[in-house]
Amino acid sequence: MLGGVPTEASLEKVALNPANPRESLDEEYIAQLAANMRQVGQIQPATVMTRVAFLIANPEYRDAVPTVADFVLLDGHCRLAAAKSAGLQRLKIAPDDSAAGTPEDILTAALSANHFRKDLSYIEEARALEVLVTYHGSASAVAEALGGKLNTSWISQRRALLALPEDIQERVDAREIPLEIARAAGHKDPQEQRAFVETKLAEREVARAQKARHRGRAATAVDGQGDAVAPAATDVYAVNDSDPSGARQLPSARPSAASALEEGAAPLGADAHAPLDWSSPGAVALAIRARMGVEKARQVARELLDGFAAGV
Repeated sequence: MLGGVPTEASLEKVALNPANPRESLDEEYIAQLAANMRQVGQIQPATVMTRVAFLIANPEYRDAVPTVADFVLLDGHCRLAAAKSAGLQRLKIAPDDSAAGTPEDILTAALSANHFRKDLSYIEEARALEVLVTYHGSASAVAEALGGKLNTSWISQRRALLALPEDIQERVDAREIPLEIARAAGHKDPQEQRAFVETKLAEREVARAQKARHRGRAATAVDGQGDAVAPAATDVYAVNDSDPSGARQLPSARPSAASALEEGAAPLGADAHAPLDWSSPGAVALAIRARMGVEKARQVARELLDGFAAGV
């Protein structure tokens, strides 16, 4: 079991067993047990399975176990009900995943199925893979055991996370450090990892600031052009997140008045109900200005520019 065997859990993290045949509990007994728990606490732990192991052993109940639960009760439904009645915050538990097979069986099944892997954090996945590599002898053997669900390169990249300092690992699981940065850092010399992570995070912040600055320039250009629908092409950029240093220019969405007329666009004041040629940028631009007025046209332009800048 990843992270050691827990001895207690928050009540909301323990789910009722959907396979339990008992549909009702003795309310009088629950009240007596709750009163006893308030006085002396919980004496006997409840037997539970981890959610992942339970669903591996009982896949038919995948939709019946809440995703917020970490454990499923095997024995102790009365204790859980009494703990809730007594106002306790935590339940003493005794995890037992043996019904799902060996630990290696559970890890293999968990890593093979996407809906089970969602229950694991990045670092938990890495630890699980490390256990399986030790058990099977190599990453290629693990990939074979997983039925081709994960390849050796993916396994190597995930395991690299375990080479990071513990506090960096915690930031990875908290989504404070992007996975691609963490993976690359895991392959660096231990003395260079922290500096590498901070440098890459700083580069991302610069890229985001640059992106926001370009969007601001685009919006300002619209405000300053009166009846303009879009700024010149040189004012609009979309930053490529995979390469923060590279930006691609977007074409201008605003044709000249002459080109708009050449394309057959109706002049200002034309019939507002005439068919609109949506393939003609000039026709669309002039129609917006004629039918909406300047302020509405500006609003449409801003929304379009925001979409362009975001790469949408």
